[in-house]
Amino acid sequence: MDKTENGFYRYLAKPINELIERISVLGLSNKDSRSSLNVKKELSPVFEEIESGFGKLNNLVELIENMNRNVSFEGILKYIYTNFSAYIPYTHIGIALLKDEGRTLEASYGISDPSLSELPKKLAGLRTEISSTSLGNIVDKGIPRVINDLEGYTKNKNASYNRILIEAGIKSSITLPLKINERPIGIIFFSSTKKNAYKDEHIMFLETLSSSIAISLNKNIFIDEMQYSTLLALTKMAEARDEDTGDHLDRMTAYAVRISEFLLEDNLFQDVITVSFLKNIQRFSPLHDIGKVGIKDGILLKPGKLTDEEYNEMKKHVKYGSEVLRAAESNMEKLSYSVFKMGIEIVECHHEKWDGTGYPHCKNGREIPLSARIVAVADVFDALTSKRPYKKALTFEDSFSYILHERGMHFDPEIVDCLERHRSEFYKVYSSFERNKPA
Repeated sequence: MDKTENGFYRYLAKPINELIERISVLGLSNKDSRSSLNVKKELSPVFEEIESGFGKLNNLVELIENMNRNVSFEGILKYIYTNFSAYIPYTHIGIALLKDEGRTLEASYGISDPSLSELPKKLAGLRTEISSTSLGNIVDKGIPRVINDLEGYTKNKNASYNRILIEAGIKSSITLPLKINERPIGIIFFSSTKKNAYKDEHIMFLETLSSSIAISLNKNIFIDEMQYSTLLALTKMAEARDEDTGDHLDRMTAYAVRISEFLLEDNLFQDVITVSFLKNIQRFSPLHDIGKVGIKDGILLKPGKLTDEEYNEMKKHVKYGSEVLRAAESNMEKLSYSVFKMGIEIVECHHEKWDGTGYPHCKNGREIPLSARIVAVADVFDALTSKRPYKKALTFEDSFSYILHERGMHFDPEIVDCLERHRSEFYKVYSSFERNKPA
């Protein structure tokens, strides 16, 4: 437990917890206790207010305890959404984190009422320059903002962020800064589909809540990034051994992310593609060949075609890679985290084929995790469009034709069909890389 958490628990949570226990012993926090105390009817509203207050404190204490038990941040956010609606009206909670040295906010986490289930997905990854918004005072000065008529307040309704919220039916919002040791790390906003939903009393309650959220978020990000950065460094080492791969990791990751977004736009695999899925595809796609750190240079860097024996040795990179990530995941599980599940899926299964002829397990169809099926398309496409000592780079058209040809054999038919519908948009991603720009 860091100093911030320790102080927070010692000076707020622990005294509150002890107070609640003593009140409970006296019977004052039990609704049935009114009759035993023979409280006059006119005092009932007072006791209801007291009980409501203790309910809030109980929930805050449990939130802090969850945070100290290393519950994942997604778990913390779900707990907040489930348990605080009695005190704060909301149908959506969103978190945007500061990026680009504080110049930009990126929508990073979100959870909504089932009626707004698409809202977190639509907002995920959206970036906005703080200077172009009214969020500066929140981030820089720590001043909460209440909007009780979003459409009337919003000047630029065509901005992506505002348009998505208004189209979803959001009418009110309350936004607070997230800070660690007075350093801003982002904002949290609670939104409602009702006008005039927020009052000053809500600000006071949420200011305490936002401190707990910031501590939990900061700890989770630190642990995740520390583990991930170590593994990404290993992957970069493997890539650096083979100069011909160039910026393969960046390109294939961009392809995998865009394919995932196409699937989301076409409402495919809705039970799988969530905000977390999109974030994890971006995070773990670059790790797909991490196991190549265990392949000998004579095989990995061979300029010609591999022999059958060499090819069988090369195929072991999925085994080496999955073992590395499983070891990392085991370490995280000791802290009650699960971080690398998708990474393991991608590393182990990105060479499986839809028709069952791939490796290492000859899985077929939907036995192959969706993440690995997406990365398979992205990885092969970039390999086809890349120059290697033993082959020329194929054009976009020829490479795309190959992907279409392998529909139902190497690749998931639904993914290929979706990619074909978004061909022109996919070409824009391909053309965005320097080597692929038209002369």
